[in-house]
Amino acid sequence: MVKCFFEGRLGADAELRTAQNGTSQFYSMRVATDEFKGGETNTVWVNVRIGAERVGKMKFTKGSHVLVTGTLKASTYQTKAGETAISLDVMADSINYIKSGSGSSTQATEETADTGKFTKADNPEAVAAASSSTSEDDLPF
Repeated sequence: MVKCFFEGRLGADAELRTAQNGTSQFYSMRVATDEFKGGETNTVWVNVRIGAERVGKMKFTKGSHVLVTGTLKASTYQTKAGETAISLDVMADSINYIKSGSGSSTQATEETADTGKFTKADNPEAVAAASSSTSEDDLPF
C-alpha cells in the first residue's frame, strides 16, 4: 500500500456513483497536477474516488483547488489505438479545499471531506508570534 498526498485542480465536477454491489456510493473525479521537469510543465491526471459518507455537504466543482490524501494504485490499460498506458488512481482518505489568494485576516476556515472544519493560519507573522510566545520553561525537556 502506498500512501500519498498531492494538490491539484478538478478537471470537471465530481460525479456521484454507486458501487457495483449497489449498497455504497462514492464520488469520482479527475485531478490535474503539474509536474515540473527540465524547465517544462507537464500535466499529470489522477483519478480520485472518495466514499460519499466522507464528503458530507461538500461540492466538488470544476477548477476547485484541492489537497488529496489517500492510497495510490497504478494500473495499465490499452488505449483505443492499442498502446499501453498507465492510470494513476487514488482512493482518498480526505480531500481539503485549498484557499486561493491572500486575505487580510489571519485565520481562514476550510472544509475537509472527512473531518468537518479546521482552522489554518494564513498569516506567517501571526504563526511566528504565536510560536515565539513559548518560553524555555514551557518545554517538556
